[in-house]
Amino acid sequence: MKKLITIVITLFVLLGLSYALTWFTHSKFIDYSFFAGLAVTVIIWFFTSKGGYSSRSLDSSVQGSTGIKTERQKYEFSPNIAFFTSLAYTIITFLAMLYYYRSYL
Repeated sequence: MKKLITIVITLFVLLGLSYALTWFTHSKFIDYSFFAGLAVTVIIWFFTSKGGYSSRSLDSSVQGSTGIKTERQKYEFSPNIAFFTSLAYTIITFLAMLYYYRSYL
């Protein structure tokens, strides 16, 4: 049940963000839905991974200011259901965008 709630909330956020961009720019939903999905997917990936660039930067900063060497974290990404939902939304909207703009290809 918790996974279903997470999927529904993620879809509401993605659809709401896409609709808000559409409303503010007075354009079509398909124009921004892929980019909104891509942005949310990257944000979820960034905040659910550990040991990446931001962790190394923080470790270097702490080491430089305190002089104490910190242990490096191994890069690790454990995708969650929100990431998979956002990734599926991004793929589906990309395919829909390709179909919608097929006459331009």
